[in-house]
Amino acid sequence: MSDRRGQFEKIREQVEAWREELGVPGVTFGVTVSGECYTAGAGVTSVENPLPVTDRTLFQIGSITKTVTATAMLRLAEEGRLELRAKVRDYLPDFRVRDPDASARVTVWHLLTHLAGWAGDVFTDTGNNDDAGEKYVTGMTEFEQLAPLGTVFSYNNAAFCVAGRVIEVLTGASYEQAIHDLIFAPLGMEHSFFFPHQAMLHRFAVGHQAGGPASDRKVLSPWAIPRGMNAAGGISCHIRDLLRYGAYHLGDGPPLLQRESLQHMHSPQVAINSTMGSVGLAWIMNQYSGQNVLWHNGGTNGQNAVLTLAPAHGLALGMMTNGDVGDKLNERFNKAVLREFCGIEIPAPTVIESTNEQLSEYTGLYSRPLMDIELRMEEGQLLADTRIKTRFPTDAPWPETQPAAVARCGTDQLLVLEGDYKDSRADIIRDENGTIRYLRFGSRINVRQ
Repeated sequence: MSDRRGQFEKIREQVEAWREELGVPGVTFGVTVSGECYTAGAGVTSVENPLPVTDRTLFQIGSITKTVTATAMLRLAEEGRLELRAKVRDYLPDFRVRDPDASARVTVWHLLTHLAGWAGDVFTDTGNNDDAGEKYVTGMTEFEQLAPLGTVFSYNNAAFCVAGRVIEVLTGASYEQAIHDLIFAPLGMEHSFFFPHQAMLHRFAVGHQAGGPASDRKVLSPWAIPRGMNAAGGISCHIRDLLRYGAYHLGDGPPLLQRESLQHMHSPQVAINSTMGSVGLAWIMNQYSGQNVLWHNGGTNGQNAVLTLAPAHGLALGMMTNGDVGDKLNERFNKAVLREFCGIEIPAPTVIESTNEQLSEYTGLYSRPLMDIELRMEEGQLLADTRIKTRFPTDAPWPETQPAAVARCGTDQLLVLEGDYKDSRADIIRDENGTIRYLRFGSRINVRQ
């Protein structure tokens, strides 16, 4: 047994124990390093129709799809069909959101770096026909502008739907067909799909409300996101295809992109904060232990996935889970692989002492269309009261959460200490005068009221 195989087997045993502890029904995961690939599966595809999860089981990768969308756009740029700094209206003349300035000036680059500034979590179902993406983008006319264009990083699903529509216009094909032709086929990703009627021909996982006792776990529906949002998060695949895609991004050139284009995708475009690092073209990037790490995660209805690259080590790791608590399993796997294979440690946040005056400065109501967050002081403790107003992927109200204690873990950095969002981080964003304007939580900005 090679040292790398032994390292992977050690982590595989840990994953099985963590899966049981966290209550995740099924997981598939793997590592590719310097041309060697190790994969595994554990648990079941569904608690209602249980089949063993293998490394050939299809899972949803959610927003990791955004990096695929960006890769396709870089291909079009290399072919001379697209300019990254061109205005969206150069390709979609009728494009419009509520804010006239953003409508007129937004560029493709803004879309790929989450700098559009408008509300991005609008999950409108525009049907299953080839015009679903066009209908979604046409329906964005009343999307609220939360921040001026190009000023603040705020994760934006809708912006990538616009990118997907640009791809359709430039290729003359549906977004899904274009991605097959531009990405899947050249890379040999033969088990990567967008549609349920494709996935159902193979063993596939369904999402779950998970965690807690096994008797409380249940399958979540619907399975697929709306087709009009496929460019933001619609791909399903098995772990081998996900790692094949990740390994491509570790390379240095063809068959898809020239080396310079890959380097551009992987280069910091805009700094986010000390926790998240920077955003490239779709990819998020950090430095840990003095080494560059690129990553993206994805979440759909009861499924969570992660893809991480450590370029200096020629390593890509991936994990896909079918439980709504799967992000916790992904995080443990991510840290374990980077530590074991690369010697990279991802530091945990630490609480720093704060005065009541420092904490009180943050109090107030912060809002966006999907969520309100109220920060308030009670008996010397900063509390966060989070209220989700609509639920993805349906409009059903989210169960109420209890106010949770929050502490500072850095300059204008907050850490949730308890409850449903325990260990989640947020950051306070000020304007050039030092006035607090936003609370960014879950990578999205909430506007201070």
